[in-house]
Amino acid sequence: MTKPLRHLSFLLLASTLSHAEFFAEGSDLMMGVGSADIARGGASTAKTSDIYAIFHNPAGLAEIKSAQLAISTQADATLRHPNFFGLAYAFHLSDLNLKVALAFAYIPRLMFSATGTYKEKDFESIFLRYPLPDLSKNFSGNLNSSTDEYRFAAAVSPIYNRYWSLGLSVGSVNCATTFAGVALEDPQNFTYKSTVAHAISFNVGTKYFVNDELTMALSVKNINSTLITEIETIDKNGRAYKHYDVEFPLDIALGAHYKPNESYEFMGDYQQIFGNYGTYSINFKMLRTGMSLHEGSFTYHGGLIVPIELSSTGIDSLELPFPVAPTAGLGWHHGDFDLSAAFYIHPFMSLHLGRPSPSLDLSVIYSF
Repeated sequence: MTKPLRHLSFLLLASTLSHAEFFAEGSDLMMGVGSADIARGGASTAKTSDIYAIFHNPAGLAEIKSAQLAISTQADATLRHPNFFGLAYAFHLSDLNLKVALAFAYIPRLMFSATGTYKEKDFESIFLRYPLPDLSKNFSGNLNSSTDEYRFAAAVSPIYNRYWSLGLSVGSVNCATTFAGVALEDPQNFTYKSTVAHAISFNVGTKYFVNDELTMALSVKNINSTLITEIETIDKNGRAYKHYDVEFPLDIALGAHYKPNESYEFMGDYQQIFGNYGTYSINFKMLRTGMSLHEGSFTYHGGLIVPIELSSTGIDSLELPFPVAPTAGLGWHHGDFDLSAAFYIHPFMSLHLGRPSPSLDLSVIYSF
């Protein structure tokens, strides 16, 4: 980058920093995908039984009757529409007494857009350095990041005497991040960074049907997943390249689903996300609870997300501006269509704003 271009870029940057903004979206920001699942607090490890099982617990795909197509969006999104697209198909292998389901989904995992000045102890600085590990701890500038996943899954369960189901998914994760700005330690050195990264993500899940009312489940995500990262930096010293192997933290969820009758359902999950993410370690522990009430063509959902611990390297604890994050939603079934809406308090954006940040998700499933 030539000196005049650097100076021009810095002037443009300085003019935008007076209008600091921060947006974060994606399935990895504590809420997951699927409006009905979100409306139940994301307590879906044991409950999930439609195309959205490819995200929550691939074993649930085995409960799809024939085929499903689904799409979702965060209604107030500013970075990406949609936030999920999936297709699943189920069939029988009668000679083996097995039901098999195959599925594909496009899932935006992390989307960031930030303009402003961030310091080492700001939680935004910690999270923004996840997709760009070479970034200064104290910086001013514009950062944009997009992490998408294309996921394939398969699930099996017995056709007769169904007591269990098993599922496996494999995802191709791709990340692209750009930064234009300065490190506060060297404010005269305008820097442009570009990152490309790729990983293969493995996820497994199982469900055990204790009886007609109670189901127990386990889901394990990001097994042995490493993001192979290449970073190009252009500054006053010229052009440089660095390579990083960024590990994904392990995501384990234990869940239970209880359906005493055709009208009511209750579900609960304990989720822990822990391990290294690049040069950082994180430990998130959450309790998720939800319920559904069925009345004719309508279903009413409610839930709570209870953060037990949200800690990361550089920050002892991330304190949400509320003790629990409530969720609620409405579903409508008509023929082959299921429409759902979820209203919730977005935990990640609430951390940024320092106050509850409401959001809305919309989903549609077509069964054929």
